[in-house]
Formats: sequence, C-alpha cells, structure tokens
Amino acid sequence: MTQAYKPVENSFYELLQDLTSKKAYIRVQYYTDLHELINVTTVTKELIEKEGAEYLLLATGKEVRLDRLVRVGDNPAPGYDEAYFKCDI
Repeated sequence: MTQAYKPVENSFYELLQDLTSKKAYIRVQYYTDLHELINVTTVTKELIEKEGAEYLLLATGKEVRLDRLVRVGDNPAPGYDEAYFKCDI
C-alpha cells in the first residue's frame, strides 16, 4: 500500500530545480516502497508530476518520489539533518 504524497518544502524543491536544470551528476539517496535505502550517483534529468505526486527523474530511468528522497548531494531532504548521516561514508 502506497503512502499519501507529502509535498516537499519550497527551498528543497528549488534546489532540485536548480540541479535538474544543470543536469547535475550527483549522489542521490532515497527510500524505496519497501523502505530500502538506495544510494546512486547519476544525472538528475527533470522533475515530473504524475498521479498527484512529484518525482525526480534520474538518468537511470528511475522516478523517485520527492517525499522519498533522503539526500541529494550534500543536501539533506526535509525531515533529515546532518546527524542522520554520521555513519555515512
């Protein structure tokens, strides 16, 4: 069962817009539907909307729902802070 989409903060959305406009090659961390933490370094292609939710389209073809993002580059997504990444290498 899919959880309802929660829009992200405007400042984070603007950061994503900036990265996609630059076609940035960047590290993206996100949770899957099964709550698996995925780390991928890829190009951010565009932001899309479908079925009432917004997604970040990656060059891998993966569409990541914005409220499932954990970190993009060195920028934590809303709801996460630097303490969450203390053990991240």
